[in-house]
Amino acid sequence: MTNLYKVALFISSFLPLYLILMVKFYDFNITLSENINDKTISFSIFLGLVIFSLITFLYFLFCEMNEETNFKSINNVNNEILTYFITYIVPLTTLEITNVNSIIINIMLFTVIGIFYVNSNQIYLNVLFTLFGFNVYKDSSNKIIISKKSADKLREKQNMKVKRVGRNIYIINKK
Repeated sequence: MTNLYKVALFISSFLPLYLILMVKFYDFNITLSENINDKTISFSIFLGLVIFSLITFLYFLFCEMNEETNFKSINNVNNEILTYFITYIVPLTTLEITNVNSIIINIMLFTVIGIFYVNSNQIYLNVLFTLFGFNVYKDSSNKIIISKKSADKLREKQNMKVKRVGRNIYIINKK
């Protein structure tokens, strides 16, 4: 998987943040068109990020299974996704679009998190997996498995059809 696609998955992992920030910046005392006129740049950026995130994630959902592998001693690690998400989403919700310092600080924080995410191959830390019914597992050889299948089904079946999406990271998008 290329670093460009890892960056795309990183950006998609913050889809709930973009929606939260759109609601945060929306003034419920005026109409939608007035909101869009008042904050055209902000809403355009966040709407673009939402669309980009959905397209990236849809590609991930429908990619072709092109390898076979098996897994042993599988443990669920979904809690790592929640920990990651909560740790970084709260500070990023403090963004103030009228404060240049706030914008710069949030861009710097988002960039540092993104560099960590890409360089340490943490693409499985994406809250969209949980929202779309996927589980994240780790096996005894440190393979990461992203699948809608239960751990029991993964353990019992030999030579599962998978798509390798990173170093020791596999997706099984067929239930």
